[in-house]
Amino acid sequence: MAISNLYPRKTMRNRRRFMIDRLDYDQKAEKTNDGELVSSYMCQPESAAEEFEASKRLYYQITGRSQPKGRDVLMYRIIQSFKPGEITPEEANRIGYELAMRFTGGRHQFVVSTHVDKAHIHTHIEFNSTNLNCDGKFRDVKQSAMVLRRLNDELCRAHGHSVIENPKPSAKKQKELAAARYGVSHKEQLRQTIDRVLPDCRDYDDFLAKMRAEGYEVREGKRLSFRAPGWDRFTRSDKLGSSYTREAMRERFTVRGGPSVGTRKPFQRDGRKVNLLIDIQAKLAAGKGAGYAHWAKIFNLKEAAKTLNFLVDNGLTDYDELTVRAEQAGVRFDAASRRVKQLEARMAEIAQLKTHIINYSKTRDVYAAYKKSRHKKEFRAEHKDEIAKHEAAKKAFDALNGRPIPKVAQLSQEYAGLLAEKQKEYEEYRAARQDMIAYQTAKQNVDRILNLEQDRQENRGGRTH
Repeated sequence: MAISNLYPRKTMRNRRRFMIDRLDYDQKAEKTNDGELVSSYMCQPESAAEEFEASKRLYYQITGRSQPKGRDVLMYRIIQSFKPGEITPEEANRIGYELAMRFTGGRHQFVVSTHVDKAHIHTHIEFNSTNLNCDGKFRDVKQSAMVLRRLNDELCRAHGHSVIENPKPSAKKQKELAAARYGVSHKEQLRQTIDRVLPDCRDYDDFLAKMRAEGYEVREGKRLSFRAPGWDRFTRSDKLGSSYTREAMRERFTVRGGPSVGTRKPFQRDGRKVNLLIDIQAKLAAGKGAGYAHWAKIFNLKEAAKTLNFLVDNGLTDYDELTVRAEQAGVRFDAASRRVKQLEARMAEIAQLKTHIINYSKTRDVYAAYKKSRHKKEFRAEHKDEIAKHEAAKKAFDALNGRPIPKVAQLSQEYAGLLAEKQKEYEEYRAARQDMIAYQTAKQNVDRILNLEQDRQENRGGRTH
């Protein structure tokens, strides 16, 4: 088995769209036996991108920290590859799940997709850079890739699979990988800028204004063209692909503004999602222009109105009551999160124990012959995979501390019951998560509005009510 280096997922595009594309690719039906070889932790595979994005919004609300596009790591990818004929797809997915759980410590959501469309079975693991508590991110330290390889080798040996001994170091450096990923051509730079700017625009004219605010010169002739400072000539948008023609980009706006093609509707129950107010001064200090400031002021007015509607709809006329509701939503989410973690931990234990029981039965005769053999070293070299699986199973049985080894049928029945309970509990988890985000966003918006009002009163020398 081989593992690629830990790969950070970054983008200059709309981050939610980017995560949807990556996760959709991993879960393609033709690659994963119609989705049977997809598993996940603390998220549903089909809505993982939306749930990852929700955690990132909450992370910003809690910490106030953010990274510019192109530097913000959204997810991390791990790939496990197996020798042809060495493993079944189902076991590959279980081992991938176990590796992701051990590497992340159960603190990050992840999706495990095993692909069978190639000669060798391989697994894609995508885990959220933001942790489950939404108050921190994964720290990709210098030795992370080495830790990952060591964990992988330990799991492979425990399950009786081969590992790569003395792997060759990667020839490419990190900067070379980044250059290969993003490119440095004018077309790629323009494509990334359009993908970053377009989702926040109200209409086509607003899009052109924002492109000018980004420093681009716009030419509206027979073809739409752009030129950035330092470029010798204009670059036509239709040369970037069929999605970047003037007609295609006009079609991506609705009456309310924003892209309408190729995006999923975010999960929301009341149809009026409250967004966090923008700190305009901080954005200007980070280099945003006057055009952005004008747009942000209008955005803040709309979101303030949505916040007011949210408070009215939920009967919140007292600030202290809003604070209590926000805290209660957090407590409810924590309880739901703990229960789902407990269920998934037990399900992982059952899956692993079932594997050991099956392996023990299959390798019992080989191991008995090994114990009787007078040439154990040669016998072990010839049957190392079977012996490793048998010894791993015995070690797992010893960990039961004298309790009887359960039957596979009993474990399957318990697993089915836990899966049904998890699906039921997960609905509560998602609802609690959305409520927590909504109430905490509303509270933070109210805090910001009150602070702005207080600042105005103090500047005027008046009293604050």
